[in-house]
Amino acid sequence: MLVPMIAVTLIVIGLALFCYWPAVQRPTLDKWPPISDDEFIARCSPGVDRQRALKVRRIVSEQLGVDYDRVYPEQRFVEDLGA
Repeated sequence: MLVPMIAVTLIVIGLALFCYWPAVQRPTLDKWPPISDDEFIARCSPGVDRQRALKVRRIVSEQLGVDYDRVYPEQRFVEDLGA
C-alpha cells in the first residue's frame, strides 16, 4: 500500500514540475520593450541584409515563443530569451 502511494506522489510532483518549470525558468523580458523592424535593423551590424535579419528575427520569435517585437539583435539565446 505504501509503494503505490509513493509512486503516485512522485508522479504528481513530476507533473507539477513539468507544468510550472518553463514559467519559472523563462527570464523576464521587461528590460526588452517592443521595437519596430526599423529600429531592429538600426541595431544590427552595418551591411546586414534587411530581409535576412527580419527572417531570422521571425524564426527566433516563433521557435522560442517570444513576442516578435521583443527580439533584439543583441540578445543572448540562453540568458535573455530562455532557450
